[in-house]
Amino acid sequence: MIGTLTSGATASVHIREAVAGGIGFLWEINGTDGTLRITADAALPEIFPLTVAGVRGGGEPAQLSVPTALTQKWPALASLEGGPAYNVGRAYAAFVADLANGTHTVPDFADAVRRHEVIANIERAAASGERVTAQPNRTPRPEGRQPTITGG
Repeated sequence: MIGTLTSGATASVHIREAVAGGIGFLWEINGTDGTLRITADAALPEIFPLTVAGVRGGGEPAQLSVPTALTQKWPALASLEGGPAYNVGRAYAAFVADLANGTHTVPDFADAVRRHEVIANIERAAASGERVTAQPNRTPRPEGRQPTITGG
């Protein structure tokens, strides 16, 4: 998938699953100032522990430590750290906190609807081979820009 972000930058995303002998999950973000690499042992980054590595400029990314404020935010989950239940537990704890505090720090139903709209646009672009412009989000985009998806 190739798209234009709201900032005007171009993004290219390739998603694949079940690669024999490969990394379970790999997300590499290359920018003008450096690279971030996020990995997990399985293709489920929302469940399995993530490793984040980064580098400014060129060279090989080095592992970055997770800020203590994030790892200690949910002390009741500390014994689960390093396992799949930790990420899931943190997501549920944050969702409950969002409901209690009127905040929006984790995805909710509206976010799920938006993701499915994006998937439908990807399917339409792939079937037609034509560019599909996403419908406006609930949040206005700068300068009237809308993300686009190109099929191929």
